[in-house]
Amino acid sequence: MKRTIFLCISILLLSVLSYSQDNIMETISSIDIEYQELLAKEEEKKVEFTNEKAKLEEELVKLKEKQQGKEKVFEKLQKDAEIRWHRDEYKKLLKRYEEYYKKLIIGIEEREAKIAELEKLLSIMSE
Repeated sequence: MKRTIFLCISILLLSVLSYSQDNIMETISSIDIEYQELLAKEEEKKVEFTNEKAKLEEELVKLKEKQQGKEKVFEKLQKDAEIRWHRDEYKKLLKRYEEYYKKLIIGIEEREAKIAELEKLLSIMSE
């Protein structure tokens, strides 16, 4: 009788262990699949950040090119505002020109900050 009970308990214990072993393997498999999906999403984000950084760098180059010609035009407008017949219009144009370049400088600074932030993110993601 004791042998029969021991045998039944042993069989029951083995079946429980084998069932839990299958559950553990399924859990490990699902965790691995989820991990691979997260890696794929992270790689997509990395590509997205890289593309955004390249786009911002192109815009930054264009804005800096616009900024380089500023000095010559600015000097000419200042001279024209002093000696031309329509001084008031030249002064208004000079003020608009100054506002435009202030906004241009702000745009350049914003893009440089965004590029620095993206570079930091990309360096963290590549580790």
